[in-house]
Amino acid sequence: MKINGVVDITDNSAAIIAAVEAAAETALDAAGMQAATMAARELQKSPSRIDTGLLKNSITWAVGGKPAAISSYSAERPSKYTGKMPDPGSYSGTAPADSGKTKSVYIGTNVEYAIYVHDGASSGFLSKLLGRKNRMAPNRFLKNAIMNNKGELLDIMKRTLQNG
Repeated sequence: MKINGVVDITDNSAAIIAAVEAAAETALDAAGMQAATMAARELQKSPSRIDTGLLKNSITWAVGGKPAAISSYSAERPSKYTGKMPDPGSYSGTAPADSGKTKSVYIGTNVEYAIYVHDGASSGFLSKLLGRKNRMAPNRFLKNAIMNNKGELLDIMKRTLQNG
């Protein structure tokens, strides 16, 4: 028996690749949101470090090549040291573009004094501002948010990818 017919092959690979890339960006975005929330919680573990809330409110995330999740931030209250409300801040531009098949999410802040809070300080601007003569111990709020919660962040990404 001979069967004659036509086989029509449609290449949907471009649509599949686009869907997988979109799902990966969604998963990274979800993990970034959770990591930023965790970083703010890590910062709050040292409540004496939180004066105005500007640093806490500035923590954000961005998927590679995309803008930051928040565009602006502000303090919650005036500084107890200066009595003044800090100037609000903003983000512009995008996170570094991903190269090749690598997808990334960036978590961070652009507040000038964040590095002194994160890595500690022994002298200079922040120590003078806070009236401290001894070293300010580091509060690695960004690093700890990621390192102490890797499993949870991976689970968020897995669930997001599975639920598509």
